Amino acid sequence: MTVLEVAPRRRHRVAVTLSPSPEVGLEGAEYEGEKLLIDKVIAARCDIVKGAVLSAEDVKQLVFVSECYRSKERAVWLLSGQDYSEKGLYQKLIKTYTKKAAAFAVAQMQKKGFISDEKFAAALVLKCKAKNMSKRQMAEKLAQKGISKEISDSLLKGQEDVSATDASRAAELIKAKYINKIGDEENRKKTFSALQRRGFSYSDIKKAFETVSFEEEIF
Repeated sequence: MTVLEVAPRRRHRVAVTLSPSPEVGLEGAEYEGEKLLIDKVIAARCDIVKGAVLSAEDVKQLVFVSECYRSKERAVWLLSGQDYSEKGLYQKLIKTYTKKAAAFAVAQMQKKGFISDEKFAAALVLKCKAKNMSKRQMAEKLAQKGISKEISDSLLKGQEDVSATDASRAAELIKAKYINKIGDEENRKKTFSALQRRGFSYSDIKKAFETVSFEEEIF
């Protein structure tokens, strides 16, 4: 195939006109009619200029490298706005790019130290603690963000006296959200159920009620 024209397009791409036209349906390819849309940086690096001759395999490789590059650039842009777990970033990228290109981008971000599931999970646990979440809630949150059970278990088991910590968190929630709803038996039961739905155990909730009641008596 011979390159007949290389014309600039939006979003940092160029439209490459080939003769004969490339096959339709190349994995990861973007088209403008019969023209291929290639990232302009990759087109320049691969010397895609008028008169260049490419084999069918060259074109497939060009499309693949272009998509990998664009996926990597997208990953950098996404991470500039917020943190992602490895799985979270991958799931975000495959909405636009092929699985291979998304995996390549994630691997590059790992290599450069831009993402780390351990650091992401540790930061998330701190945020969960600040919201007085139970251990179970934290585990569910970590799983939702794509953190492996191994990392999750390691972080959560690393807490000292988790049961007491959950009890204290439950007490803080009672004081912050339910203090005006525990004056009678019916509302105490509703509060108890609400805390159970948040993942707190029966024993931790009981301790929390005892703590709050004791503090109320003192003050």
